[in-house]
Parts: sequence; C-alpha cells; structure tokens
Amino acid sequence: MNYKIEIADLRDKATVSELQHLIQEAFQSTALLPENRLLSNINSNATEPSFFLVAKENEKIIGCNGFIANDFMFNERHYVGYQSCWSATHPQHRGKAVFTGIINEAKEILKNKGAGFLYGIPNENSRPVFINKLEFTEILSMTVRIFNIPFYKRIYLKKTNADINDVCSINEEQVATHKMTQHPADIKTIFYNGSMIWGKLVKKRKFGIKVSAFYVGGIELKKETDLEVLFDLVFKIHKVLFVQLLSCETHSLNVLVRGWRRSKHMNGFIYYNLNMPEPWTRHFNVMIGAIDVF
Repeated sequence: MNYKIEIADLRDKATVSELQHLIQEAFQSTALLPENRLLSNINSNATEPSFFLVAKENEKIIGCNGFIANDFMFNERHYVGYQSCWSATHPQHRGKAVFTGIINEAKEILKNKGAGFLYGIPNENSRPVFINKLEFTEILSMTVRIFNIPFYKRIYLKKTNADINDVCSINEEQVATHKMTQHPADIKTIFYNGSMIWGKLVKKRKFGIKVSAFYVGGIELKKETDLEVLFDLVFKIHKVLFVQLLSCETHSLNVLVRGWRRSKHMNGFIYYNLNMPEPWTRHFNVMIGAIDVF
C-alpha cells in the first residue's frame, strides 16, 4: 500500500480541519462538522484513551476511523472495549483497502495494549466489509416499544430472574455521563435503589400530533424488581407516550421484558475478540446508548 497509518492529534486544528473536510466529502455532506465534534464524541472518560487513526498518502489524510474506549466488566474482571466509528475514506481513494488497513492496524495496536475487543454497529456499506473481510461477528439488535397505558406491567414485564453468569457489561453511568456532555438538554438519568435507567428524551410526531418519547440508552439493575419502578419513574417524571428499548440480542436483562422483535432500522452489534476469555459474548450487555450517534 502507498499510504501510512498513524494516530491523529485532535488537538491540532489543521488535523481537525482536514478530518472535517474528509468526512464532508466522504458522506457528501453540505456542511462541515463543528470543530469540537470529533473530540467530544470520543472523549469517553474511560480508563484508557479513545483515539482516531488516519491513513495518509503524501502527507494528506485519505481515510480515518475513530475508536471510542469504554470500560466493561466480565466475571468480576475489568476490560476495555473499543467502539469503531466515524469510518470515512475519500472518494478518490476508494478501492485501495484504506478502511480495512485502518481496522487491521487498530486490531494490532489494541491487542498489544491488552484491550478486550472491538465492537460497533455498522452501516449498510461497512457491514459486509466488517463481516466478510475483517472477520467480525454479528449479534442481532432487538427492539420493543412500551406504551404508557394502564396495566402496561401486565403486558410488557415478566416476573423472572436474569442470568447473572458470564455477563460482559458496559459501565452505563460512564456512557450516560459522556452522552450528557454532548446533549445536556436531552439526556436524562434516573436512579433508584442502586439501579439506573438513562436515555434521550425526544419529540416525535404521532397520529398528526407531537408527543414525547424516552429512548433508553442503557439500564443497570441491582435487583430485577427495580426495572418496574424505573419504568414507572420515567412515565411519571417525563410524561412520555412510550419508552423505546433497542438492545443487543444477548443482553441478560432482555428476559425481563416481553415483545422483543428484530430491529428493522438498524444492523446488529458486531464484535472482534482481541483478548477476551470465553464465553464473553454469552451475555453482551450493550444497548443503543453506547453507539456514538445516540
């Protein structure tokens, strides 16, 4: 290959400007990203730093990919997972395996650092590359919408126990704090009895009228029975018409809710193991809030 791959310095204004123009051209956007957008998106406050890799040809950036660090726990041990995001290749340099080169470089860097795994949710263009060329594995994304109606508990909630064994769970409070710095007016967090639910309060047009909805970013429970109280508090505090959940199919808490169906609007969660012991994906506890575009 005629390009080199290196870590970008997002504190350098010239580098950020070049990345802004690259992303604009790659996605055929009419406007540049705000100057601080990339840095705020990857500044996750994890125990390890997030970073951007760029491909350069003749000192010009022709491709990039971000890697957001997040802290996970698996069987009482700490690991760092890195979310792949902000994938872009300049239109004039497609067909040079720029994207695969960047991801393969990231695999080597992160494996040597002791990172646990790479993960993300790909778009329609990157999904076949991740799965067929980069050997990522996909887990389906599942969704359910819980309406604020009488007897909703009888309809949606199940009295059962979640499996607490072999759970790989993201630090939800860390992710919620990260999202709150980006969307302070929209991100809402509710705590109860050591459990939490957080998400984005959004306005939607339904049946010709504007209604409020709560899109759950993540859930962390001390006890299964806390989930019912957390949903009650969302409905009571935010007066929403419905709560929307979008979760990885193997999430251990999915068994507490009825009505899951495969998401029609989002691809599945993909992952590539670097240093994780098996069976770490038996219960991969990640919801939509971890994704950079949430």
